Amino acid sequence: MLYPPPKPSTRTVIATGILLRLFGLLGLFGGLSGFTRVARGEELVRLPFNHPGLTVDLGVGLWAWPIVWDVDGDGDYDLIVSCPDKPSNGIWFFENVDGDTAENRFPVFKSPQRLSHATHYVMPSYVDGELRVLSPGFEYPDFTRSGLTRRVELPIPPNFYSPSGQQPRGPKVRHNQWRYVDFDGDGAVDLVVGLEDWSYYGWDDAYDDEGNWTNGPLRGYVFLFRNLGTTAEPNYADPVKLEAAGEIIDVYGCPSPNFADFDGDGDLDLLCGEFLDGFTYFENVGTRTEPRYAAGRRLQTADGLPLTMDLQMIVPIAIDWDRDGDIDLVVGDEDGRVALIENTGRLTADRTPIFLPPRYFQQQADTLKCGALATPAVYDWDGDGDLDILCGNTAGYIEYFENLSGPGVEFPRWAAPVRLEVDGQPFRIMAGQNGSIQGPAEAKWGYSCLSVADWDHDGLPDLIVNGIWGRVSWLKNVGTRTEPRLAAAEPIKVDWPAGPPKPAWTWWQPQAGELVTQWRTTPLALDWTGNGLTDLVVLDHEGYLTLLRRQRRGDELTLLPPERVFYGDNLSVTDGRHTIVDPTPGPLQLNRGTAGASGRRKLWLADWDGDGKLDLMANSANANLLIQTEAADGRWTFRDVGPIVEQSIQGHSTSPTVCDFNGDGIPDFLAGAEDGRLYYYRNPRTP
Repeated sequence: MLYPPPKPSTRTVIATGILLRLFGLLGLFGGLSGFTRVARGEELVRLPFNHPGLTVDLGVGLWAWPIVWDVDGDGDYDLIVSCPDKPSNGIWFFENVDGDTAENRFPVFKSPQRLSHATHYVMPSYVDGELRVLSPGFEYPDFTRSGLTRRVELPIPPNFYSPSGQQPRGPKVRHNQWRYVDFDGDGAVDLVVGLEDWSYYGWDDAYDDEGNWTNGPLRGYVFLFRNLGTTAEPNYADPVKLEAAGEIIDVYGCPSPNFADFDGDGDLDLLCGEFLDGFTYFENVGTRTEPRYAAGRRLQTADGLPLTMDLQMIVPIAIDWDRDGDIDLVVGDEDGRVALIENTGRLTADRTPIFLPPRYFQQQADTLKCGALATPAVYDWDGDGDLDILCGNTAGYIEYFENLSGPGVEFPRWAAPVRLEVDGQPFRIMAGQNGSIQGPAEAKWGYSCLSVADWDHDGLPDLIVNGIWGRVSWLKNVGTRTEPRLAAAEPIKVDWPAGPPKPAWTWWQPQAGELVTQWRTTPLALDWTGNGLTDLVVLDHEGYLTLLRRQRRGDELTLLPPERVFYGDNLSVTDGRHTIVDPTPGPLQLNRGTAGASGRRKLWLADWDGDGKLDLMANSANANLLIQTEAADGRWTFRDVGPIVEQSIQGHSTSPTVCDFNGDGIPDFLAGAEDGRLYYYRNPRTP
């Protein structure tokens, strides 16, 4: 969105969406100097749909860990979803009000109720017809009533495993998944643990010049603690890594082990997920009491395509959801959604079960959500006079929320989000095998960030986008003002005097004239110089905030190389790991990190304090406000006055923008958060 509404020859302010998976600007520095900080207690509110009867994808915040159970005792399956993120941390109960899933496999769930706080790696076990819930080292005996409020310590330490890889960077162990199962059919319930070992992978910046990952793989093991005692009084043996076909089972992280009779022969097979998007099936070719597993086989759909989820960091739970006698999968996705993968009851020639593609559950609409790490931009996209929302997310999509209320409504009624398309397919940025500096484990992420502006000056709004690659591109609107339609993305071209620069850690070479910046940063398109042409404000390859001026040369529009014309005075910038203090005035360098710690800066420009000058918002606990204090000699200077509000909605990141839904001419604050929700705050200047 441009705010205020654009005029051909005046400076305008854009709204852009953002995303930051790690780090934020936290408390850049102190004094208020004439600008009144919002009083404590005035908080951001989640933007509601205000649309009774609307259904949308069921979702929590970042990371969905599903548990299936008849929580309310009415005879049908409900869902509980554990979400360990911030600000939507919780054990969330979604009630099924549509009845037995044997008759209706896809009930619409009520909006959720919070049972308790959540922690990482909460997993269900189904033992003798009862639900038992574990996290590393603990069991929760009253889970369906009080969530994680009550817990019992188990006789095994959560950190029982010592990784042996030698890569120094990043975490060593994640996705520590504990479950009960009578593994060997002796009547005593054993403990199995799926565990993700990062010590070979190393996490960050390990490509050669050809884009090949030079560190080791991400590993996912399944451990068995055999119970030598009884279910009531367990005595666990030392852990052993399970094997298949004589080799240690090793999937690509996050194993989510599920032991069930998938092929109907009376013994327990093993089905694992992974950190990415697929599933591996290990058939039990032994017996119920002496399990022995065949080599893993990737699951496929009936048409022979790989069975995959839309995103990654998936968590499958095996259960007969539709009560038809075969074992289905209920799967949590990284963006907080939960899907059913239905078992067809048929086997391939090699006795691998055949499943239908995932279909995501629905809930009664409550508050707007756009995947995870939402990056909103506000603009009248359909030209009907009111302000809509376009929003990026971790998956790399751009979703469109249509305003159904018309102008002047502070809390509009919203339509369900629709993914914007190019050539009939959803537009999506994805890293693939080598597009993320943090390695191939991030193949399904895109981190789309955007702004909206008439880039080619044809009278139609276009999209300017960035993402996980750091390639800044634009999607031309080839439709009409009331029926926009997008062409394929094209690189933003700059009139470089030499070859285009790039971040030092970027293994690939930019195309001729291409603009390459740091990943996951917002490109802000607006007429900054006041010459009637759309300029670009964006971080450069070294993390400085820069201006790229637009000029007209004959019939062509030219974008000049970036200039470091934005200055800060006495900045103290924290990115979540360390603080950089620069007491002397100088160009605004909004991230000095390298490789995976680079970029991640979500920005917005708006005249927040009403003095006629554009101020800068930068992601933080919500967003820090950098007031523009001076414009002289071709430089613009900003001073940080702290967060917009005291409330923190920061997990990995926030993404600030502005809106004016109530039509009073004063920009209000809207932020996307890690949970995918959009948080609204009315400007205190509003009468």
